[in-house]
Amino acid sequence: MDLLTSLGLFARPLPRSTAMVRLGLAAMAFGGLVQTAGARELLQPEPKWTVGTDFADSKKARSNLSGAACAPTSPPFMSCLIVNDDKKYAQTFSIEGATLRPARVVRLMPDDVEGDPDAEAAAYDDGYFYVAGSHGRPRHHPDTGNPPSYTLFRFPMNRQTLQPDFVSDQDVKGLEATTRLRGVLETLPPTADKYDKPLGDGGINIEGLAVRKGRVYVGLRGPSIDRHAFLISVDRDAIFTDDRPLQARSHALKLGKHTGIRDLAKVRNGLLVLSGPVNDQAVRPAIFLWDDDGELQKLAELDIAEAGKGAKAETLLVLQDDDSGPLRVLVMFDGPENGHPLEYTLKR
Repeated sequence: MDLLTSLGLFARPLPRSTAMVRLGLAAMAFGGLVQTAGARELLQPEPKWTVGTDFADSKKARSNLSGAACAPTSPPFMSCLIVNDDKKYAQTFSIEGATLRPARVVRLMPDDVEGDPDAEAAAYDDGYFYVAGSHGRPRHHPDTGNPPSYTLFRFPMNRQTLQPDFVSDQDVKGLEATTRLRGVLETLPPTADKYDKPLGDGGINIEGLAVRKGRVYVGLRGPSIDRHAFLISVDRDAIFTDDRPLQARSHALKLGKHTGIRDLAKVRNGLLVLSGPVNDQAVRPAIFLWDDDGELQKLAELDIAEAGKGAKAETLLVLQDDDSGPLRVLVMFDGPENGHPLEYTLKR
């Protein structure tokens, strides 16, 4: 028995016009079944999270949150950092239960510097917070250069106060900055010919950052080449010197057509990769695991309807990664104010 007969649509011969109508109804019914099945495959969030007070310092800035990281502290999540791609500062925050508590500002560049770092990602490793600029041309003004975006920053966390020593909304203090990554992106195949080109033309644009096992990994939103997105990695300490070899490497990840890396987060056995569209293509955000053996596993595609129309998943923060329970992550979005945090539980 075929599907249409099983639906009781062709139990006896019908006039052509009636048959066509019922065939259309059958197609609609079958489509509904497919959509329902597809919806069940999406990982559903736990929309219980709140933000205690607004992140600094304007609606535009807190609608452009683009990366976050937390230091391993006891109790956990007392020292976290979030960045936005619109201002010259990052901001500390903490997590209490299911509430984000914004705190003080960390100045990345003086106000009198033309342009901004276009901060797209944050990471933590071995006593330091890291912040990466996009290293790319402004998306909406591709003909305008933005030299400060070609910068990678790091600064230490005070292990007693669990905060940076130089938290300041006015002055830049105690900050290391390097532009050496620029030379890597300019010369390392297979993406080197996309350096300093607009994102809309397949240009390089960093959106993910993680530091693990002595290496800094940056994830490229673009370009996407033959269904592959790219990680670029360099020696963690050499990148902040003038002359040590960087040992740069390129890693191709088969994420899908028109799909780039929107954030990275380290876990015990590798890196989590938050993927999404390079530009505005119809690509559903997903989370992959790139493990220590270089194997890529898709963990889930995400239902992000709760974040609202036009929201873009851009921040991935690990909440739990141990033997006490499942792998839990927090995803935040570019678009809604304060990032509209959503929690997801992953199986791996």
